[in-house]
Amino acid sequence: MSTLADQYYIKALDQYPYSLEEAIENLGYALSQNNDHSGANYLMGKLHQEQMGDFQKAEEYYIKALANNPDDLKVCVDYILLLIILKEYDKTKKLIVYTNKLKGVDLSKTYSLHALIYEHQHDYEKALSLYQEAKLEAYNEDSLNHLNTEIQRVKMKKKLIDKSTIKEKPNKLCIDSKMNTVQS
Repeated sequence: MSTLADQYYIKALDQYPYSLEEAIENLGYALSQNNDHSGANYLMGKLHQEQMGDFQKAEEYYIKALANNPDDLKVCVDYILLLIILKEYDKTKKLIVYTNKLKGVDLSKTYSLHALIYEHQHDYEKALSLYQEAKLEAYNEDSLNHLNTEIQRVKMKKKLIDKSTIKEKPNKLCIDSKMNTVQS
């Protein structure tokens, strides 16, 4: 039997993101009935992250949701994405390690998120390696296509970096304007 908080949460979930006003109202009701409701805290965090851009508030809600249901994969994945945005990479890596131990985890997704950390840090070799590992854990065509697209994007960035590095190498010959001589 579901509680009143569950009923309000389900209404909010049904309305999000199409009717934000009603979703927020129902989340408010759900949290007033049960301030520790994991689902309502998760959805409130998602709303603050995606719709309001209030990352600190979103993190507070995600932490509260995980405190009440530490095995919730949806919360873990969205919290990982938030931590990447916040550039809290050490915290993110720890959460990925934790998430990988949960039952039902999509390792392809978590490896892909781990690769995204390295991409943000411009370590394209590690990112590519993790995207390849993610492909080994992908079990449907959509996931494989997505990962192939990610790999192509990272390879393109790597090429851009390689080309700009070649252009930025200093010229060994310079002209000393005072002496009008060429030095090497």
